[in-house]
Amino acid sequence: MSSATENIEIRLTDEAQFRFIFDNYYVSLCMFANQYVEDEEMAADIVQECFVKQWQHREDFVYLHQVKAYLYTSVRNKALNALEHRKVVSEYERKVLDKAQESFFHDKVIAEESYRILVNAIDKLPQQMRNIMQLALEGKTNPEIADALNVSGETVHSQKKTAYRKLREYLKDYYYLVFIYL
Repeated sequence: MSSATENIEIRLTDEAQFRFIFDNYYVSLCMFANQYVEDEEMAADIVQECFVKQWQHREDFVYLHQVKAYLYTSVRNKALNALEHRKVVSEYERKVLDKAQESFFHDKVIAEESYRILVNAIDKLPQQMRNIMQLALEGKTNPEIADALNVSGETVHSQKKTAYRKLREYLKDYYYLVFIYL
């Protein structure tokens, strides 16, 4: 459009004129928005939102240059807001990931240290009790332990019961560990 047509009076209440403006500026506005957000789909959404807003305030516009100025300004502002929102979301995601990594690291350190303390306590048990408790830590059931060590199920049961009592004594300062691993 030439500058002579910029000052023409328009009636945006007329859908045909609104359609004319949409058809003539939509692609340019999308390219303009995409320069900010570098995402064609987001740019198209931004432009469509601006056209909707312009249609809602159509009585406020008299000249074509007002419509163009409004649309370009609105698209720029929405694009900048979208960038700021993307930045906030990205920073939040990074913080969550950092905390998760810290928490994961912290949890792993605690778990490994707890396991080490428990294994040291089990190492203080008599040999057969130690073997039974080590197999129990591996997740084996009493019958599986009995088969592996070639002892009766009752022996496994009574040895575990005695081992728990001794471990409670050895781990009295770390009693919560028994519940984690046994």
